[in-house]
Amino acid sequence: MNYKKAELLIDGKNFELPIITGTDGRQGIDISSLYKSTGLVSLDPGLFNTAIGHSKVSRRVPEKGELFYRGYDIEELVFNSTFVETSYLLIYGDLPNKQELEDFSKRLSKHSMIHEDMLNLFDGFPGKANPLAALSVMVTSLSSYYPDDYEENLDKGVDQVTRLLAKIRTIAAFTHRHSEGHPFVYPLDKLPYCTNFLHMLHSIPAEGIYTVPDEFEKLLNKLWILYADHEQNVSVTTVQIIGSTKANLFASIAAGIAAQWGSREGGRPVAAVELLEDIQRSKLDAVSYFERFKSGEKELHSNGFGQKAYDTISPRARVARKVFLDFYKNRKLDAIEELAMQVDNFIWKDDYFVSKMLYPNLEFYSGIMFHTLGIPKELFTSMQVIGRLPGWMAHWRELRKKGESSKVRPRQIYVGENSRKYIPISSRV
Repeated sequence: MNYKKAELLIDGKNFELPIITGTDGRQGIDISSLYKSTGLVSLDPGLFNTAIGHSKVSRRVPEKGELFYRGYDIEELVFNSTFVETSYLLIYGDLPNKQELEDFSKRLSKHSMIHEDMLNLFDGFPGKANPLAALSVMVTSLSSYYPDDYEENLDKGVDQVTRLLAKIRTIAAFTHRHSEGHPFVYPLDKLPYCTNFLHMLHSIPAEGIYTVPDEFEKLLNKLWILYADHEQNVSVTTVQIIGSTKANLFASIAAGIAAQWGSREGGRPVAAVELLEDIQRSKLDAVSYFERFKSGEKELHSNGFGQKAYDTISPRARVARKVFLDFYKNRKLDAIEELAMQVDNFIWKDDYFVSKMLYPNLEFYSGIMFHTLGIPKELFTSMQVIGRLPGWMAHWRELRKKGESSKVRPRQIYVGENSRKYIPISSRV
């Protein structure tokens, strides 16, 4: 790190604050001593101008529309890597060699089962409970089955991050099957990570094992890589804040899952598919439907368009579109897929939507592709959770390895009443 100084002038008095430069050349002012030095705090609602620490996990470049995982462009990873390999990269910092990848994959297979007692927990949820409710509770419950500290497990040769990455797909699949009243289908060690998930989700015991098409396995790998990390987003920050208290991995990740509940953080792929369903109900073609937004007749509220995290086209949207167009080019399309192709073709050629940065984003494309994979809409956010899990755990592990970093404790600017006197209820007006 290169250290410079910034000067802050308050009431004629100068205060020096270090300027910290990252490996990418970006700079930030270190205000960690601001309150102690000046008695003042900084005010930054939403933390849009605040870096809460140093990280080596991922790097977002809003001005250029770039996103890197541990220094690797996501497009390279999407078209050359697998979700398991990319997970290893994010969590441990480097791409694995052949033996490391083989060992990591074996550990994921070994830990894919969940304790049989946990199956009883599913019965506590009504059939139509939000999958995130079950997912967060089930992840939290893992701390009861694996109570030792993270470091204690490492000493025993077990990395809890591997254990959780292995089990999350099983829990998600079981959650859906329970909601549908279907029997649980157990994971098979011989199947790759993504194939195993689709096997557990779609297999019908009376009919035998669901054979996952190769193109579905490849597609799901690509989608989960695209979701694997996105720098300092809300859910990552939630995991870090809880982790800063020394909470265990499972509790910290459960908090991240809860953060996905909000429509501003999760669930956007659902909105994309629901918009297409609304087009179907309107009996309009895609062009006529979207022309209404240009004229002001309607407002576009769907989260499937644009990405405020970038000043230009989002790299995730750009790569997702390549995956989308390549996957569907030689397939027979159903009504939703055909409509999605029409929307994509229209918007990218329309100056109004392009100029306003209202292009189809990752959530739009992933929603359509989840639909093709047979994923029900209510499970879309759980799909995002599985994809984001490696990034969450990478940030949690990074924080844990720093050791004695303090817990997160923000301040506030108080604007309420001061020094009020208690009035007995008999004397109140």
